[in-house]
Amino acid sequence: MIALTQATESLPALDTRLALFANGYFPVLARGKVSDVTGWRTPVKSEQEIIELTGANPAYANTGLLCGSLVAVDIDAPDAEAAEDLLALAESLPGYQQALKRIGKAPKICLFFRTAEARKKRSTNVYMVRGAKCQIEVMGDGQQVLGFGIHPDTGKPYEWLGASPLDTLFSDLPEIDADAIDQFIAQAEAYLAATGEATKKKAAPRAPSSSGSTFWQQVNSAALANADAWILDLFPTAAKEAGTGAWRVTSAALGRALQEDISIHADGIQDFGLEQPETPISLVEKYGGAPSVKEAALWLCERLGRDPAEFGWQVRKPVEIRFSAPTTPPVAANDDAPDNDDANEDYEVISEGAGTGLSEHLCFPPGAVGEFSQFIVDCARFPSPHLALVSALALTAGLIGRRYKGPTKLRPNIYAVGLAESGFGKDSTIRTSAAIADSTDIGAKVSQSIFMDKIRSMPGIATKLRKSPSAVAVVDEFGSFLKTITGDNISEGKDEIRSALMELTGAAQGGYWGGMEKAGGNIPRIVQPCFSIHGISTPSTFWDALGSGNISEGLLGRLILIDVGNAEPVKVMEPKGDPDNVPCDLSQHVKNLLGATGNGRHTHGPFYALAASSEVAPYPMITAEWEGRSVHRMFEEFDDEVRGRKKKVDPKYRPILNRVAENAGRLALIAAVGCDYKQPIITMQLQEWANAVAENALNVIMAGASENIADNMLQREYMRIRNMVTRTRKVGITHSRILRNVGGSIQNRRIDDILINLRKAKEVHLATWVAPSGQSQVRYWAARQMPKDATILSPWTE
Repeated sequence: MIALTQATESLPALDTRLALFANGYFPVLARGKVSDVTGWRTPVKSEQEIIELTGANPAYANTGLLCGSLVAVDIDAPDAEAAEDLLALAESLPGYQQALKRIGKAPKICLFFRTAEARKKRSTNVYMVRGAKCQIEVMGDGQQVLGFGIHPDTGKPYEWLGASPLDTLFSDLPEIDADAIDQFIAQAEAYLAATGEATKKKAAPRAPSSSGSTFWQQVNSAALANADAWILDLFPTAAKEAGTGAWRVTSAALGRALQEDISIHADGIQDFGLEQPETPISLVEKYGGAPSVKEAALWLCERLGRDPAEFGWQVRKPVEIRFSAPTTPPVAANDDAPDNDDANEDYEVISEGAGTGLSEHLCFPPGAVGEFSQFIVDCARFPSPHLALVSALALTAGLIGRRYKGPTKLRPNIYAVGLAESGFGKDSTIRTSAAIADSTDIGAKVSQSIFMDKIRSMPGIATKLRKSPSAVAVVDEFGSFLKTITGDNISEGKDEIRSALMELTGAAQGGYWGGMEKAGGNIPRIVQPCFSIHGISTPSTFWDALGSGNISEGLLGRLILIDVGNAEPVKVMEPKGDPDNVPCDLSQHVKNLLGATGNGRHTHGPFYALAASSEVAPYPMITAEWEGRSVHRMFEEFDDEVRGRKKKVDPKYRPILNRVAENAGRLALIAAVGCDYKQPIITMQLQEWANAVAENALNVIMAGASENIADNMLQREYMRIRNMVTRTRKVGITHSRILRNVGGSIQNRRIDDILINLRKAKEVHLATWVAPSGQSQVRYWAARQMPKDATILSPWTE
C-alpha cells in the first residue's frame, strides 16, 4: 500500500491508478467528471491494461473509483445545515467511523463502504432546501465516483479526510448491506421532505403509516391544524390576529435585524423576513433549541397531546427538547439468564456515548456569544463550532466580568473545557479570541487585562486577580494540568490550586477570596473576583487525569465539558474570516461588554471593566431578569428534574447533579448580556439553550467517567477492551481486529481474560450471526447492540 501524504495530490495519474488497483479497487479514467473511455464500466483486469489505457488517453487526468462491490454514499447537499444534518443521519450506518470520506466541493461529502451484494443506484428525490438542490445518492453497479485529480468546479484537488483508498485495502472497508442503505435513504428522504420542497413528485421510499404520508408530514399537518397548542410555548410573544386567525411572530422578538414577521396559519407558514416557507418542525428546530428534526417533531407531538405512534412513529416515549436523562438499556432478548448479584443496585446505566458531540446548532446562541463563535469558525482552516463556543463563552465571561449577575445571584464566571482530538484547530480558537478582544481602539490592553496564559500556582492566580479582578485562564492541554492537581500524591501547592478553583466559583457571589495565609505567603483579599477558564484537552488526556475519587470531590461538576464528538473538522483551504480584520460589529460588542465609552485614550465611566479595582466591590451592578414566570418556572423545573435523578444514579455522581442548574444559570446570564448589555433578559430561548448545553455537559461527564475513569492499570486495560467493543455498535468486532487495535500494548493472554470476564458479566457477547449477504460472522458485540437474531456462544462451555 502507498501511505497517504500531502504529496498524494500531485501523484501522476498512472501511479495513482496502479496503487488503487494494488489495493483492490478498480480505477476509472475521467476527464473532469466524465468517464467515457470505451468499456469503462468493465473492471480493469491487470496493471498492463491500466498502463495502456492511461497512455492512450492522456487528456483523462482525473481518476474515479468503479462502484458495484464498492458503495459510495454521496451527500449531495450544497446547503451547509442540510449537509450537516444528513451526515448526522449517516452516522447510524454500520461502520460509519471506519468509512473513507472524500470531499470534492464542501460541504458535500461522499462516504465509501463495501458490499457483498452489488445493486444499482439508489437515491432520494431532489429537494430545494434554502435555495440549494439537495439529494442523497448511493452509487452502485455501473457507476463511478471521482476520487483523485482536480475538481472541475473548485479547481482544487479532491480531499480525503484521514485515510484514502491509497492506504486502505478494499477488504478493510466497512461492510454495508441493502437494508442499511434503504433505511438511510428513507430517513434522508423524510428529513429532506420536512425541510425542503421536492423539485418533482416521487413516492416516498417507505410510507410509515397506512395514510400514505410520512410521519413528518402528518406531524406538520396536525401542528398547523392546532397551532394554539404549541405556538406560545415556542414563541411567548406571538400574537394572534382576530380576523385571519394567523399567529404573528415579530423579527424583533426573534432577535434579528429584519423588518418582516413570521406568519403561522392553518394553510401554512411563511417567513416574510427571509422570504421562505417554513414548517412547524423547522420552526421548533430553529427557534426552540431542538437538537434534531426528530426531537422537534416529538416535542410537537407532546404539545399536541398526541402519541407519535398515531403518525407512524415506532418509539412511543415522548421526547423533550432538552437532552433526556440516560436510561437503562434493555436486556438482550436471548440473554435470559437472571443476574441476581446486582439485585440491590438499581441505578441507571449510563448509555454508551451519552451526551458526546454537542449538537452543532447549540454552538451558535443568539447575541455576541454566537457571533463570536461564528467568526472563530469562519477564521479556521479546521473549523470546530464546539471549540469556538468554548472560546466565545470564556471571552464573553471575561469581558462582562463581575459587573453582572443573574436572577439567582449567579455571576458569569465559568470553567468551560472543550474535548477534542488533535487536529481540531484549537490554537486557532485561542488566537482568534484574543484578536477579537484586541480589535477595538482600546487595543491590546483588553487581552492583557482579561487573559492569563496558564495556571502555575495559587500566588500566580492571586497576582492576576489582584491586577484584573475579572480574568480568564487559557489552559491548553487542560487534561495535563488537571493531572497535576488531582489524585492522592500531589504536592501541597498543587492541592491548594485545586482548592482555590473550587473556592473561586463561589467568591464572585457577593463575597471575597484571599485574606489569609496560603501557599507559604499572604494571599491578598480580592473582592468578588470573577475567574473563568478556557480549557482544551484531548479526551484521553482528560480522563486519564482522573480517578474514581475525583468524581464526587466537587471540581468535576464545576466544569462545563463540551465534547466535539467523533466527526473530524473539514479543512477549509481559504477561510472567509481573517483574525486581522475583525468585523466592526464584533469590535463594538467588545466595547459594549466592557462598559467602555469614548475612544481608546479617553475611555471612562464607572462601568468600565478595565478600570476595576480588586479592593472595591463592582459598581454599578446589573441584574439579568427572566422574561416572565414561565422562564423562571422552566429553570426551576429543570433544576428539580436533574436533582431528582439522584436516587437513580450511583451515589458518587450525586454531587455533580447539584451543579447542573448552576451551570445553566451562568450560561444563560452570559448569553443574555451578549444579547443586550444594558438590560439583559433571559428569554425562553436562551434558557432552553443554556439548559441543553449544561445537561449535555452532565451527560459527557457521566458517560465519560463510566467508560474511562480507572484507578489502576488493570482496570484501565479492562475499560479499553470494553470500549473497543461497545464503540463498534451494531457492526461488532472480530478478535483479530482487537489484537490489531491493541498493537501489542496488552498481552494477548490478558486480552483473552478480559473478554471472558466481559462475557461473564454480560456486558459483551461473542456470537455468530448470518448477515443479509449470507456471510456467517463470529464477532464480539456489546450486549445491547447485538443483532437480535445472533446466537450467543456461552463462555461457560468453552
